[in-house]
Amino acid sequence: MKKNRNVYLSIGSNIGDKFFNILNAIFELNNLNDSFVVRISKLYKTEPYGYLEQDYFINVGIWLKTKLLPYELLDEIGKIELKLKRKREIKWGPRTIDIDIIFYENIKVDRTDLQIPHKEYKKRNFVLHPLKDIYYNKNILKYYSKASGRVEIYKNFDKILVSSCLLGINCKYNGGNNSRKFLKEFLKKFCIVSICPEQLGGLSTPRVPAERFGEKVVNKKGEDVSLEFYNGAKEAGKIAKVTNAKYAMLKAKSPSCGFGKIYDGSFTGRLINGNGVAADFLEKKGIKIFSV
Repeated sequence: MKKNRNVYLSIGSNIGDKFFNILNAIFELNNLNDSFVVRISKLYKTEPYGYLEQDYFINVGIWLKTKLLPYELLDEIGKIELKLKRKREIKWGPRTIDIDIIFYENIKVDRTDLQIPHKEYKKRNFVLHPLKDIYYNKNILKYYSKASGRVEIYKNFDKILVSSCLLGINCKYNGGNNSRKFLKEFLKKFCIVSICPEQLGGLSTPRVPAERFGEKVVNKKGEDVSLEFYNGAKEAGKIAKVTNAKYAMLKAKSPSCGFGKIYDGSFTGRLINGNGVAADFLEKKGIKIFSV
């Protein structure tokens, strides 16, 4: 039986919405089979390494627990980079996302396509500084004075709206929550604003479960609760504007917060392509959404 292994990763981005790319990569890693994010380092603004004619990077270190073997993990990382539109055109050149395996417990690999520990980590401040936030190893402290590249803590990230139920707040229709353990790390590192559009729209907790059916939202008793859902979406939009939030982590599949896939209105568990009412509203306001 495979056991959980401690893996330390370096993530960087310097094309497009760098912060959004970093968040996307963290979510994708946490969603890998038999894997979860344990800890996230501070974010760092770093100068380019090797090829200098490019924009600054945002870098972060991730402590991941996984049952994936090194080459299985490398394959999944490649899929994530492809999904996030990484292009390999210039060595050490600009990229939407770059994910490197730095350590995989005490395992050593020395192949053309994979070296563990990463062969360049000792030279790179953009790896060493995030690494010290998540992995203490006195044997690597000696490399800091010799590593190159200017590094400073990145402080300009925007606020993130998060569905309250994901944070462990009991606002789900049945009075419970949909707590996600790894979001505790987000609470420590990022500026998060908790929202529950259903409650903002005047619905109580607990409440009768509801699903979106076209432009309407109807609960399991057949009652039309569209007004409450649309009012809640507008209130969420007001909060986004007041707090200057640019991103949202929303509960998957729900008639309010679902993004990309929602229940089809039949209360049978079937999914269809579409967004919940609040997710729709926020996306139209330019908010970038993650489905959790």
